[in-house]
Amino acid sequence: MPSAGRKPRVLLAYFSYTGNTRLVAHTLSETLQGSCNVEIIEIVPRRRRSYLHWLAYSFIPSSEVDIENPRMDLSSYDAVLLGFPKWTFSCPPLNKFIHKIAGLGVPKFFLFMTSGGFGEERFLRSLRRRLTAMGCNVMEPLVVKRREIRDETYRASVDAFASLVKQRLSLSRDGSEPAVA
Repeated sequence: MPSAGRKPRVLLAYFSYTGNTRLVAHTLSETLQGSCNVEIIEIVPRRRRSYLHWLAYSFIPSSEVDIENPRMDLSSYDAVLLGFPKWTFSCPPLNKFIHKIAGLGVPKFFLFMTSGGFGEERFLRSLRRRLTAMGCNVMEPLVVKRREIRDETYRASVDAFASLVKQRLSLSRDGSEPAVA
């Protein structure tokens, strides 16, 4: 946890195919920047693929594709925000990124997902179980629908999520969670 007078160090990692998750990631980064030291990285597949190719991969729950990102140690971060699009059962670049991370005892792990369809809760439950089994302390997620981005109404939910992240990162001196008003 951050020591007194030090801003929390946050890693914001995301994969985006259409640009929706990228938009949410950068909006989140801007919102958190004043109260956190945010490092933002994009999860980049080694090969470009068509949407139909990604869709086919997404039907295989644990499928992975090679990504350019090196193996990362998360132990120096106070929180990790992980963003991704919701596809059928899987997000292959996200799966590979998760496979390549170490230092998973990060105090707070937040998920944010963009989606145009349905089944978000099932998708998040599955990912949350997987991350928890790996030692992650997964907090409440954010789901942003494609129509919210199209209609430019997504900012309110992103701002509320950023406030939740800030609240969860501001611990009292004894390490207990702050009281929620």
